Amino acid sequence: MKRSIPGLAWGVLMASALVAPSWAQTAPDVPPDLSGNSPFWIQDRESQCWAANPHPQENESIAWSGMCEGGLVSGTGTLTWIRAGRITGRDQGTFKEGRLAGRGKITSVDGTAYEGNFPGNGVLTLPDGRKVPARSVRDASGWSIEEPIPGEETK
Repeated sequence: MKRSIPGLAWGVLMASALVAPSWAQTAPDVPPDLSGNSPFWIQDRESQCWAANPHPQENESIAWSGMCEGGLVSGTGTLTWIRAGRITGRDQGTFKEGRLAGRGKITSVDGTAYEGNFPGNGVLTLPDGRKVPARSVRDASGWSIEEPIPGEETK
């Protein structure tokens, strides 16, 4: 863990990253289920496109602006996460087979954002505006934003 980020702040950030759907972008290698029976896939009712949903929540919905390929979000676009009528996060970038892939940005309502490659290196912006080098790693529950890259500092 990078010394410039207090342990508690980093722990809170990581905990929120694991819970918020906007931070976790891929279902745990669950193949697309477009029947509506799998909680790991969610459909935008307007566009009829499906997206991976690694942390299903009650009263959750999405809004997709982009292309739909084979019924899945695809190409460049914006995926907005909504819970109980309120926006909880936004994912922008390139999507493939219903999942964020390549260059993108995920933002939560508290202002925390990660911009970079999925998977790969990027910059994590904290709610107070500090920027920290970080990387996204695909794990069993989706994309996790890992600890800062050792030896790198961003202002």
